[in-house]
Amino acid sequence: MLRQEGIAREPIDDREVVDDMVRRALRRLEGAELDILLNECCFLEEKRLGQSNVAGDVAQLKRLREVRRRLAWANEQELRTIVESIVRGYAAEIHGHFDLGTYANATRALPAGLALVLGKQKPWAVLRQAMGGESSLATRVRCSGAVASFDRLVERGTCVLVPTHLSNLDSPVIGLALHQAGLPPMIYGAGINLFNNWLLSWFMDHLGAYKVDRAKRHKLYKEVLKEYSTMALERRWHSLFFPGGTRSRSGGLERQLKKGLMGTALEAYQRNIQAGVDLPRLYFIPATINYRLVLEAETLIEDHLQEAGRSRYIITDDEFARPERVLQYVRNMLGLDDPIDVVFGSPIDPFGNPVNEDGDSLDPHGRPFDPAGYLLRDGAFVADPQRDRLYTGRLSEAIASAFARETVLYETHILAAAMHRRLEANHPSLDTFRRLLLGPESRTLPHAEVEAEVALVQRALCRLETRGEVRLGHGLADLTPSELRQRGEATFGLYHERCAVHSDSGASVLADPKLALYYANRLAGYSLPPAGPAGMTG
Repeated sequence: MLRQEGIAREPIDDREVVDDMVRRALRRLEGAELDILLNECCFLEEKRLGQSNVAGDVAQLKRLREVRRRLAWANEQELRTIVESIVRGYAAEIHGHFDLGTYANATRALPAGLALVLGKQKPWAVLRQAMGGESSLATRVRCSGAVASFDRLVERGTCVLVPTHLSNLDSPVIGLALHQAGLPPMIYGAGINLFNNWLLSWFMDHLGAYKVDRAKRHKLYKEVLKEYSTMALERRWHSLFFPGGTRSRSGGLERQLKKGLMGTALEAYQRNIQAGVDLPRLYFIPATINYRLVLEAETLIEDHLQEAGRSRYIITDDEFARPERVLQYVRNMLGLDDPIDVVFGSPIDPFGNPVNEDGDSLDPHGRPFDPAGYLLRDGAFVADPQRDRLYTGRLSEAIASAFARETVLYETHILAAAMHRRLEANHPSLDTFRRLLLGPESRTLPHAEVEAEVALVQRALCRLETRGEVRLGHGLADLTPSELRQRGEATFGLYHERCAVHSDSGASVLADPKLALYYANRLAGYSLPPAGPAGMTG
């Protein structure tokens, strides 16, 4: 049965939401220099849209050029009218079309829908396979962590789920995880480019997604987006956003997080307190989405390593855009035990403090206290952007720490890290980029040498897991180094066009060092001992 909390609590009037967004955004912009905002909007948007031949973009470009011509003589009222028109367009674009009945149907059909998105199988065959029994995608997503705390807090305030971000599959996967855990639906920002696929667009639109156009870099759009987030939280719509901002290109864990949308929670909390609403509290739930193999790993690491690609914030030509690759990925992942782990971390308040199951913020000594006092000065609420940035920074650090603790590492990560650590030990004078250029002979290592390094990494990670600083995949701690190496090589062979690591005549071959680096980077930032000496064999 669908849990009627958050956005599912009552019917949503889309027109009323857009009107409210426009009013709020205009209030947020009071006192701003509208001509400067509009000039920036026109300049950046004309530059972006001028490179497009899409009919809608061409029409929008024409409208913006007309706006720019009017700016030269527009008075304050005319500027406000222009801003209101643009804001209304953005509000209508951003807001989703959540429907309670459609959500219930969509979540039941989600595994099949994902499969249909992914390939060219006949629809009924996909439906039978994806919906049925042990071979369905739904049975391959495992939820763990502080699910009970999350479950209690959705009825005590507004929850903001902040997961790690590795793949374009993250949004439907986290939606499926929430449904499986009996948690209510959440609104979440999804890149507008993902809505180009008609079926995926339909699922996301009715599962609570709102559109985020990351190509729009100007302040006016960002202010409208922030106001949408603030409005949603004030309406007690449980929300989800990826604080890393985009998929991890390197494969590493997000440690420098985007703070813009985090700050809207603090703003919404203060407004709730001042308005005297019931259940004013907001809670952040860190989460990690963990894959043994990542769909777009090959494209993402290439983009990370290429200097020209470092500014390519939006990738539209990766594996996710190729249905046959995604279908292959899902088919092969269905053969693994628990290929996707979703871990919910312990809740945090908007100031970075831990929260107990009753929704109370805890001080450093574990004592409950009222965090509203953080916002008071001489007994009155005071707007203080500098103070709020400090609190949001603390929240960001707390979420990043939770990401590290709740990340699940698999055999693919350990084997890839061991191989790269061996290259580093054997070629200490070379930096990472030069090691990637080593020839096949240098990248072929005896099993004994690889397994000795695997054992070193495995022992260190087991110690970290014992201290609660990381998680290891199910049963990984009990494998021998040889078993772990073999499992890693077998897993790598399931999907990628070129196997990252494979065996040949008693040796492990680092066949694709870039791809292996992507998986090895997941261990970056954890406290590991130095690699063993050159040529070690255990």
